[in-house]
Amino acid sequence: MSKNFDKNKYKDILEDLTKLGLSDKEALVYSTLLSLGETGSSPIILATGLHGQYVYQSLYSLESKGLVQRVIKKGRNKFSAKDPSVLSELANNQQKIADSLSKRLGEIVILPGGQRFETIQGEESFVSKEFELLRDAPANSTLLIIGGEGDQYFEIMRSRLGEYEKIRLDKKITIRYLGSESQRLSLLKSQETRRLFEFRLLPGLFTGEVNTNIYSNLIFFNIFGDPSTKVVIRDPKVAESYSQFFETLWKLGH
Repeated sequence: MSKNFDKNKYKDILEDLTKLGLSDKEALVYSTLLSLGETGSSPIILATGLHGQYVYQSLYSLESKGLVQRVIKKGRNKFSAKDPSVLSELANNQQKIADSLSKRLGEIVILPGGQRFETIQGEESFVSKEFELLRDAPANSTLLIIGGEGDQYFEIMRSRLGEYEKIRLDKKITIRYLGSESQRLSLLKSQETRRLFEFRLLPGLFTGEVNTNIYSNLIFFNIFGDPSTKVVIRDPKVAESYSQFFETLWKLGH
């Protein structure tokens, strides 16, 4: 067995796995684990060349998606990749999410009265619109976010996150984030380092590459694809409807 997983040899497979909603790191870890069989984390770290933190996050995320099985042997975690046929179920789930989102967006589009609809594409425009929405938000308001798998927000914001946080805190805007179990470590870190930030986890939450953001008078969807896209819908009635939906999910989280 090769010491390192040959990413170039299996480039097409890795790309197809990301199309099913896996991140680049998850695709690499899953493919590597298929070639290794049941193993601990150290051989995976060695074979992928990824930092241990990314490997652990990917493993637990893949486990939540039903693609990896974890057992404890002699006090140590052992991981194994489940049969690739499980990917069919993952694809089915993605289709269900797409169908549900399409239906919900369709219901929004036909709502009457003073509605403004914007679509922004590309990372530079994405970041610019993010700051615009923050500056327009009322002071002491709350931003509700339904996130989950595929949330690449921090990667897009990069070095401007500090600037964003300063404006947010100056305006005393609170963030309430509903995420997936695989995000536990990153959300705990955010809670420690970001003021006016709280989160809950909802078992089984999987939103693909889309997260939903809700202010009191508008909602916007961040779509972390290629290109990055932001869809903004300015309508207080729609925002109120999504706020109620968020609160229902929030009560189910922990």
